[in-house]
Amino acid sequence: MKQLARRYCIWKNIDKDIENLVKSCKDCSSVKHSPAKAPLHHWDLPINNWDRIHIDYAEPFQGFHYLIVVDAKSRWVEIKVLQKSPNSEITMKLLNEIFATHGYPLVMVSDNASIFTNEEFKYFCCTNGIKQKFIAPGHPATNGLTERNVQTLKDKLKLMTSENLPIHLKVQRILFRYRATPFANGKSPAEMYLNRKIRIKLDAMFPHYEMKSEQKIKPHTRVIQVGERVRTKFFVNNKLNWKLGVVTQKLGHLHYIVKLDEGREVKRHINQMQKSAIQKEEVISNASNSKPSFSEDYNHDYYPFINRPITQRNKLTTDRDLGDNDEQQRSSPLIRRSARFRRPPAYLQDYDLS
Repeated sequence: MKQLARRYCIWKNIDKDIENLVKSCKDCSSVKHSPAKAPLHHWDLPINNWDRIHIDYAEPFQGFHYLIVVDAKSRWVEIKVLQKSPNSEITMKLLNEIFATHGYPLVMVSDNASIFTNEEFKYFCCTNGIKQKFIAPGHPATNGLTERNVQTLKDKLKLMTSENLPIHLKVQRILFRYRATPFANGKSPAEMYLNRKIRIKLDAMFPHYEMKSEQKIKPHTRVIQVGERVRTKFFVNNKLNWKLGVVTQKLGHLHYIVKLDEGREVKRHINQMQKSAIQKEEVISNASNSKPSFSEDYNHDYYPFINRPITQRNKLTTDRDLGDNDEQQRSSPLIRRSARFRRPPAYLQDYDLS
């Protein structure tokens, strides 16, 4: 338009007057294109982790709502799943669960949803020393950290539709893999936030090493040697009981393996053990294979004698030596069986019992 006007006329400030004419034309303004986009301005990187966080709600997906919180420096992500529609009260409850682990941030960036802009939520941020920052309405790119994670979450959930798992377990798996995956700088969110790598299944390929502290401190405590008799604590029906046994193995500085007299082995702490001089009692395993023990000075010929026929036993009992000085016992024979009359049962009358 300017070049066309110069072909026919010229005056002072002709270009400026033509521009003002076009700007004041309603028809020209209605078809005018959007202005050129400004160069992308990145958020300033915070000094410390969790100084600035970005929060947003993902749209309902697979019947659930998702609150996403992203740390601006380490890209550490926290996701909370809820089934009913969110409001300010629920949002504050979920944020308190996250803040109980990570603490309160300095700045919280969110969109202009009513959940984040009402007086109740503003009072929550003010009382906890959190400064709120809102993005321009209709320009979600300003809160790009959460928008990118919203898209990532939805893509991963779509890939896991074939897995028959609860939604909270799916989100846990997504978070676990995300936090362990390195970015372009070679570090994972766990390394940037926790200053260490988190152990995953692939770490099982490396050889296992014993955890040893740099400074070894040996506790000054009692020492029980292997093979010593001890008594150990047991609680039966919440009542203290002691059982005897022998130490068979020492584990570390304070733990022992004790074989009880009853046969089984148990693990006990030094505080649950005492040395004992009580020896193991002899246990009669089978009464049928042992001799009668009702009299220690009883004649040892009794056991083979009792297995003899009754006719032979009656003869032997009259001549048994019961002591040289005891004439009364010698005159009255000792009978070791019942004096009642014995007869076979009636149902055995047809059998030969001789």
